[in-house]
Amino acid sequence: MALSPVSRSCVSSPTLQRASGMERPATPRQSMTGAGQMDPLRQLFQLDGFDGPKGAAKGQGVEALAQNLSRLAQLLTEATRVLGGEGAQRPQGSAHPVSEAKGPGSAPANRAVDRFEPAPAAPAAPAAPAGSQAKAVAGPTGAPGVSKDGNTITFTNDGNTPMTIKFTPNAGEKELDSVTLAPGKTQTLQFPENWSGNFRSTSGDGSAATLGEVKFDGSFGKTYYDVSYIEGHNASMTMQPEEGGRVSGTHDDLLSAAPDSIKARNADGSVYGIKKSTTSNVQDAGVVDFYRKHVGADEGYVIPTDDASTLGSSDKNLVVRMKNLI
Repeated sequence: MALSPVSRSCVSSPTLQRASGMERPATPRQSMTGAGQMDPLRQLFQLDGFDGPKGAAKGQGVEALAQNLSRLAQLLTEATRVLGGEGAQRPQGSAHPVSEAKGPGSAPANRAVDRFEPAPAAPAAPAAPAGSQAKAVAGPTGAPGVSKDGNTITFTNDGNTPMTIKFTPNAGEKELDSVTLAPGKTQTLQFPENWSGNFRSTSGDGSAATLGEVKFDGSFGKTYYDVSYIEGHNASMTMQPEEGGRVSGTHDDLLSAAPDSIKARNADGSVYGIKKSTTSNVQDAGVVDFYRKHVGADEGYVIPTDDASTLGSSDKNLVVRMKNLI
């Protein structure tokens, strides 16, 4: 396009008329002098100025161009503002909208890749939180002062003879090796996630045994535990959360108070505990009555329906103290 009309647009005829004090005629026809001759200066401005018949078309074209340039400038300003705000949000991991792609080279598929990229002004800023988070997750494992991780039970042998503890998992759960504790010794064992089952002392002939029952990562993420006398009694046992909480079981000397008729005996006739309360869903009334007198309603299972004896805790670490009766 020609640039000369733009350069002359700043000296339109109205400006010259006001400068010379002349009054602008209503129409170009009225500005003629003499025998229809137009003033040379006016003729020049009408032919090439914005207010002339031919200049009007030029003026409209330039005006349209100016409007387009103005709109383009507004678009560029808006794009700069949007892109500037977009860049400031990137360190926070905000997702990038697809509408931000302005040119054919923009690929929305790449937006998900750079969502965690650092802002240009501070490239190292996002990397620091990522590193610190990784350390926070990995830190507890093996960290000084941390003695337990995950589901654990800490066993203590309070007796004066060695004790072997046998574990029986529920169906589908992992088998665990037995452990033997010397008198007065303590050992912490770790259990798999969601593990459930029971454990007992191997004292006696195996026909009667006090059971410790546990379910890790149960409903609402809790640990459920109880001491059961349904299978008999061959060792005193208590269970409770390490952080504190309700105690299941008792350390009372039940054997010395038990009548001979309910005592459990080895093949040689030696006593090692107390008989089962229930065998094949048949309850021994004498045994049940004895346990009811010495075991609280929420201290342990005496019969299979004593569900109030199941205790729960948010603590994943239990403490068990055991002692063989004989």
